[in-house]
Amino acid sequence: MNCKVKIRTLDFGPPYYGECIDLSVTGMTIRTSFVPRPDEEFEIFVMPPMSGAGPRDPLSARVRVVRCHEVERGKLYELGLFIVQILA
Repeated sequence: MNCKVKIRTLDFGPPYYGECIDLSVTGMTIRTSFVPRPDEEFEIFVMPPMSGAGPRDPLSARVRVVRCHEVERGKLYELGLFIVQILA
C-alpha cells in the first residue's frame, strides 16, 4: 500500500510520520519511528496514493495499538493498529 501517514497523539504533542503498509476494514499496519504505549489510542491520517482516481482527502481515524515491534534497531517500528472510530 505504502501511503504516508501522520500520527497525532491525544495529548496534542508534536506529530509523528510514517507509512501505512496494510489497511483492512478493522485495522492497519504502519511503520514509523514513533513508539507508543501498549493499548495507546491516537489519531492517524492516511494520505491517499498520488496516482490513480479516487478521493484526495486523507482517511482519518482514531486507532488503538495492538502490537509494536522493532524493525530497525532504535529507528523503525511496525505498529498493528485497531480502528476504533473513523473520523469525519
